[in-house]
Amino acid sequence: MTDSDRKRIGLIADSHGNLEATAQVICLLKRRGADLLVHLGDFCDSVRHDRAATMINLLREHGVLAVKGNNDFLVENMLAETRRPAGPDGERTLAFLRTVPITRAVDGLRFAHSLPFDSIRSFYVPIDIGNTLRAVQLFAEADFEILFCGHSHLPILFRKAAGRVTRESVQAGRPVILEQTERHILVVGAADDGECALYDQEAGTYERLRIFE
Repeated sequence: MTDSDRKRIGLIADSHGNLEATAQVICLLKRRGADLLVHLGDFCDSVRHDRAATMINLLREHGVLAVKGNNDFLVENMLAETRRPAGPDGERTLAFLRTVPITRAVDGLRFAHSLPFDSIRSFYVPIDIGNTLRAVQLFAEADFEILFCGHSHLPILFRKAAGRVTRESVQAGRPVILEQTERHILVVGAADDGECALYDQEAGTYERLRIFE
């Protein structure tokens, strides 16, 4: 990706079948100038699996790229069971879920539901456990400049600067500068709770956004 290709990336995570909130965060991110929308997994929910087809249609309608979360994996398995009659909507939903990758990468940016590895374990294990232990390990194991993820629902920034990793809360409406000399893990809050975020590649800023007060 060249400088001229740099975009504003709208980030969504953990919708858990909440169609209304997901539609609202998509509208908010588009109003804020997002050129690209990425859903970081758990757009479906194993309890609200009857909403999967409508949720996927919503993502497709707005050109949202997605990665697979643990709930999406569970819904995929439910639909794949032969004793469950899928029907046309179920078949289309299953086909979509089977093609959704576990991770996506664009240059130094990585998108995943949790850990940025192509394994089922990766979208079950949370990075944020209330301290920096897993983030420190992940910075050592994986090659990325910035990782955007979800899963744990709490908006958190892990920053590696000068060999030290810090865990920082992210305040809504206050853009955070992500220095190019640092590495970062951004845990995006859950759309089901009214959360989303905007990453401006050109400005090098990340902003937590909310649709609810």
